[in-house]
Amino acid sequence: MTLKQTLTALCLAAGLLGAAQAETVLRYSDHEPYGNMRTRFINDVFFKNIESESQGRIKIEPHWGGSIAKAHDELQATADHKTDLIVAVPEYSLQQLPLHQLFKGFMTGPSGDAQVQTLRRIYADIPELTAEYQKNGVTPLLIATGYPVAFFSVKPLQSLDDIKGQTWRTASFWHREFLKNAGATPTNSRWGEETYAKLKNGEIHGLMVNIDSAIDIKAYEHAPYALVSRDFWLGHIYSVVISNPKWASLNEEDKAAITRAADKSYAELGKIMDENYAQILKTAQEKGVTLRELSATEVAAWAKASDYRRVLDSWAEEQEKNGTANVKAVLEKLKGYLLP
Repeated sequence: MTLKQTLTALCLAAGLLGAAQAETVLRYSDHEPYGNMRTRFINDVFFKNIESESQGRIKIEPHWGGSIAKAHDELQATADHKTDLIVAVPEYSLQQLPLHQLFKGFMTGPSGDAQVQTLRRIYADIPELTAEYQKNGVTPLLIATGYPVAFFSVKPLQSLDDIKGQTWRTASFWHREFLKNAGATPTNSRWGEETYAKLKNGEIHGLMVNIDSAIDIKAYEHAPYALVSRDFWLGHIYSVVISNPKWASLNEEDKAAITRAADKSYAELGKIMDENYAQILKTAQEKGVTLRELSATEVAAWAKASDYRRVLDSWAEEQEKNGTANVKAVLEKLKGYLLP
């Protein structure tokens, strides 16, 4: 081999080695600060699994606390190429993701690993959901939801019948309907000082909120009585999604690595959620919350009082009249998974 041929071969080998070791860095944006169960799971489990399954070819660069995009702006941030990955929350994107609003219209549903597996089957069986994300420029990689709804009250609650005639705060348009149907007066005061002041002076009597948020925001300081159940379904979908152009730019090997990482992460998620739910209950009690878990009979009674099935049907009918396609068809499929 001549000197020129030897140098050429060495350069080619060096180039191949560099290509094998090259990294794809994906920027991730999340509106919440790092530290709660969801953000720790995404960072410490899912992202680490991506790096492992890709043998280090893919690195995730996370940005927490809305440093790139606030909650309502994350879909737009991918369109503007500010970030490659985001957590897409349908409740913050009503116009863009109308079909996904249906999840929060259910009052009861599975928890833990059963919840994880149910969501996976739902997305496999209802392609309109993935298509809705893709229509908005992103492709879902990992789908999860949050912890159950709980009822935190200023005064002791013997049962959920006690909320009749009281004023209760919730941020969800679905839950406002449920509270009204159950005989309460719903309100949506601004979270923080305004809500605290209204709890303190008795202007509102309680909060209908997911239990982990209630603890995180110290709701117990003014509403120390709680009724809870694992069977209450939050339906607040948290999807890690990637921009369509970025997904298309990845080679098949890297796409497969991300898919394997998601499968591996799903296998861990149910156990992590169960362990954290138990810790949330323990923390609540340590903070002085008088807490009672409702029986299955009580949960069923609340579901009936909330009249959520009728609310779902009415909302789907209205959306289709306003021109949103497939709402009723998707709802009927979801009922097969989420109705008792």
